[in-house]
Amino acid sequence: MYSLRHQTGPEWAQAVLTDVDSFLSDHAHAERKVVGSALQLANHFPGHSDIVEAMIDLAREELSHFRQVHELLLSRGSVLGKDHADPYMKPLVALLRRGQHPEYLLDRLVVFSVVETRGCERFELIANALPAGPVQSFYERLTAAEKRHRDLFHELALAHFPAPTVAARLEEVLDVEARVVASLPIRAALH
Repeated sequence: MYSLRHQTGPEWAQAVLTDVDSFLSDHAHAERKVVGSALQLANHFPGHSDIVEAMIDLAREELSHFRQVHELLLSRGSVLGKDHADPYMKPLVALLRRGQHPEYLLDRLVVFSVVETRGCERFELIANALPAGPVQSFYERLTAAEKRHRDLFHELALAHFPAPTVAARLEEVLDVEARVVASLPIRAALH
């Protein structure tokens, strides 16, 4: 497996700890968006049964995560809150080569794998920073789920493209992702 090129520092976890409810709201919206993206990917590639089946399963799991994060918010006396544009995702989505079937599929799988890797890293940081309790144990479980999702997208890419092609595109996406993360302000948000 691969590693991210820019590691999230402990100051990010501290920002989250100072505003857990804003983080939870942002995280809930991110889960909701993943559901839509998974279903969109299944819709774009209906002839690839492995992708369709995997995206149905992923959408169901991510919808469950959305519900669980929303329930955490409610249990804390908070509400979902308004969705905001994600400055992390915009430059990564710009990497998707649209209109070119094989390249578009490769890009979606590689970009989603990297995004899931970042989520895994950050959920683990939060799980380690939070005091013991329901929110902390939830993020421990989510760390494992994000690892599965990272692997799922990477394995789907390898199932549909030669390993050197996947590796080359992954290198490009990891470089861009590292620059994006390094340029973003530290805030109580997933990205």
